[in-house]
Amino acid sequence: MTISLKTVVVTGAASGLGHSVVLALGKQSVPVWCLDADAGGAEAVATQVRKVGGVAQALPVNISDPVALSSAFERIKNTADPIDGLVTCAGVQNTTRILDLTPEEWDQVMSINLRGTFLCVQHALRAMTQVGRGRIVTIGSDTAKRGGGRMGKAAYGASKGGVVTFTKSVARELAQLKRDIRVNCVCPGPMLTNMHGVMSPEVKEMVESSVPLGRFGTADEVAAGVLFLLSDEASYIYGETLSVDGGVVMD
Repeated sequence: MTISLKTVVVTGAASGLGHSVVLALGKQSVPVWCLDADAGGAEAVATQVRKVGGVAQALPVNISDPVALSSAFERIKNTADPIDGLVTCAGVQNTTRILDLTPEEWDQVMSINLRGTFLCVQHALRAMTQVGRGRIVTIGSDTAKRGGGRMGKAAYGASKGGVVTFTKSVARELAQLKRDIRVNCVCPGPMLTNMHGVMSPEVKEMVESSVPLGRFGTADEVAAGVLFLLSDEASYIYGETLSVDGGVVMD
């Protein structure tokens, strides 16, 4: 697999899927900027990459803050090659059931999962349109396609559904520019990551039983799908939503 990118920004880099994507890019010798609100976690993963000979920089930032995010992308612009890759892994989970869901909880999920994705894509595209090429992979969820079921994921599912539709809309708009910029989305299925918290044995069994492959996925397995979409081999995949979910959603 060939990834001919010079500067990739990964949000949510400190843990979970973002952490795995950063390490996978590091193994491919792709320079990475690790963005996360957790400054220590972002520096830790960047250090891991550098220890194995890769190139990585940590940049603490809250992606839902337009001013802070603008400053972060300006710093990258002034200290690195033009951004030609973006993976939007930053996100928060919410399992409050609809009758108990507050407007404040709803807004928090939307501000990070959906508005944060929009802001990051917009900043990255400004750089990519100038150089005439780029690769963007947004992160949705299987919940965006099937709903949250009994687990109270109305806000989370709505935010990720927005990410999926946003990605397709951006892809259609960019197609008119006739630039070498590819935009796709990856929808992970059930994974055991920090974002999902600690599941009770009953809930874990219920979730596992919903997966045709009969197990949870790993962040590394999802990261492999992300890297493929960033690669030169995925040159004719555009505006696609790739499910990496063990068969949970078959459409």
